[in-house]
Amino acid sequence: MSKKLENQTVINFQHGDEKAFEKVFKAYYSSIVVFTKKITGNQDEAEDITTEVFLKLFQRNTQFKDEPGIRAFLYVSARNSCLNYLKSKKAHDRSHLEIAKRMENDTLLEYEYSIKAEIVETIHKAIENLPDECRKIFKLLYYDELKPAEVAALLQISVNTVYVQKSRAMQVLRLRLSENQLAVAWLFYTLALLELDVVCRPFYALL
Repeated sequence: MSKKLENQTVINFQHGDEKAFEKVFKAYYSSIVVFTKKITGNQDEAEDITTEVFLKLFQRNTQFKDEPGIRAFLYVSARNSCLNYLKSKKAHDRSHLEIAKRMENDTLLEYEYSIKAEIVETIHKAIENLPDECRKIFKLLYYDELKPAEVAALLQISVNTVYVQKSRAMQVLRLRLSENQLAVAWLFYTLALLELDVVCRPFYALL
């Protein structure tokens, strides 16, 4: 797994440097939000939990001597906070609670979800960098799960244009993600599931 923080940043973080705190926050905030949303199924709650987890981290900054320790604390604390949230809310969707309960191996939890979160972040960035029309159509198809005819009607374009732009988006994404084959596989497997209507959840939920 690639490092996100320089050794000096970790040292400065341990000594209470505010700029180091900011670098740690920027390095892991998006990944922890993705992780917590996967468990809770709630974007707002995921952001709140993530903020609380970082506050706990900053309050204990002197305890961390390396990046793996920081990363482990973030993921394990986020998992525990999500579990507490689901228990307190007596969540109707038991599947989220079961996901949290199954996460018993903290080391596996840290690495598995860190890797997944980084892949998701890479994919989202690639999507956001698509050409304007291409990006708009692609996000309507796979984030909002609209049918090609619905996208065509909404944007007042032909259905054929939707298919052309969709194909273009997939080609561009494959090219831009070419150095990360795991991200390519993850993205196109997800798209295939959506094409087959195997899943009916939003694209973000799948990731």
